[in-house]
Amino acid sequence: MFSDLILCSPWLINHAAPQRMKQLPGRSRPPWLQQLISFAVLVIVTVWMVTLLPVLLVVGLIAAVLLIPVLKQLRQEIDQIERTQRGDSVPPQDVTPWHRRVWNRWNSR
Repeated sequence: MFSDLILCSPWLINHAAPQRMKQLPGRSRPPWLQQLISFAVLVIVTVWMVTLLPVLLVVGLIAAVLLIPVLKQLRQEIDQIERTQRGDSVPPQDVTPWHRRVWNRWNSR
């Protein structure tokens, strides 16, 4: 039963010899066609990335602009918490309307 098994030590096996995989039955694509398909995929992905990059930059810019008031409010709240922990008095709040502040800044130039 085990007579047809060939036992050999690991030192007798040539590990450096390249082992080619057997070709499965059926027709394979010629190398030039495979390279053409690879090049076409590369061109499509490159064009897609070039068109996607400006969209991502605009979306990032819009997100950054929308985060400005959120971060300003967060900074004010953190400053208020620090002042209350130190026991400082609450600073007076400016109640000037926004359009009047813009007008005052414009006229102060």
